[in-house]
Amino acid sequence: MNSDTRPTNTVTGLHRVDLNLLPLLAALLEHRSVTRAAQAVGLTQPAMSNALQRLRRTLGDELLVRVGRHYVLTTRACALAGPVNLILETATNQVLTPPTFDPATSDRTFRIAATSATALPVLPALSATLALSAPGVRLQLEPPESFMALTRADGTADVTLLPDTVPTTLPRERLYHEDWVVVADANNERIGATLTVDDLARLPHVVFEWEGGWVGAQQALAQLIPDLVVQCVVFEFLMIPPMVRGTPMIALLQRRLAQRLAAQNGLRVMESPIPLPSLDIDLVWNPRTAGDPGRKWLRKQLMRAVH
Repeated sequence: MNSDTRPTNTVTGLHRVDLNLLPLLAALLEHRSVTRAAQAVGLTQPAMSNALQRLRRTLGDELLVRVGRHYVLTTRACALAGPVNLILETATNQVLTPPTFDPATSDRTFRIAATSATALPVLPALSATLALSAPGVRLQLEPPESFMALTRADGTADVTLLPDTVPTTLPRERLYHEDWVVVADANNERIGATLTVDDLARLPHVVFEWEGGWVGAQQALAQLIPDLVVQCVVFEFLMIPPMVRGTPMIALLQRRLAQRLAAQNGLRVMESPIPLPSLDIDLVWNPRTAGDPGRKWLRKQLMRAVH
């Protein structure tokens, strides 16, 4: 380092300066009169005169000098007008003023980490809302692995839709309750008017498997029927309806998902003859960004989309 170059410490320098003088300096520079500046900021004339003396000592300049019957700004004072106003405007608009969010004019992109099956019951209704009230806002669905990014400062996900069975220390709120139904091809003649436990045991199944594991409902079914006939395994719930269609296979599927996909896949939706553990979906976010008005708005719209 050059011996003539000395590091500066802005905080150390500022703590010796009374920043309350800045608005008074701005008034003096604008009105070029102690009396009018005092009136503008609501001070007495002696108080403003005292402030001017303090400013002169701090800045090492007269700032206002009398020429005839009037005061004029010194060269230094003229140069200070722009920077002082910028400092005060920045402090007012970016520091002291709470952030706002206007969905009607915003062009923000919100990123939601979720599986397709978890997001499908929510995002269509949310998209319809955005089209009407927030046409410039965009949604970006990210893989559920982005949930982990919520805990990092550089994370991209704004919120995640997380099953209640997945633990987290982050704030969470119940988004929607999900239970399970059984889907089968509408023309499956092996099933009568109602589904029976015997049907579950003798018919082949499509099951969802992720990283070698089954969801709680499928585990409960396998415990009741140890010799469950598994004919097809998928890693995505949205693959179940087309795999079941036109076959004798049946499958467990989330009720909301089944109701949305049954008609287009020619499926019959039936109640399970045995009780199955439910699957509740939570809305999870990082407390570091909880106060952001845009993310607050997003969470509110997600809650509305399922009620």
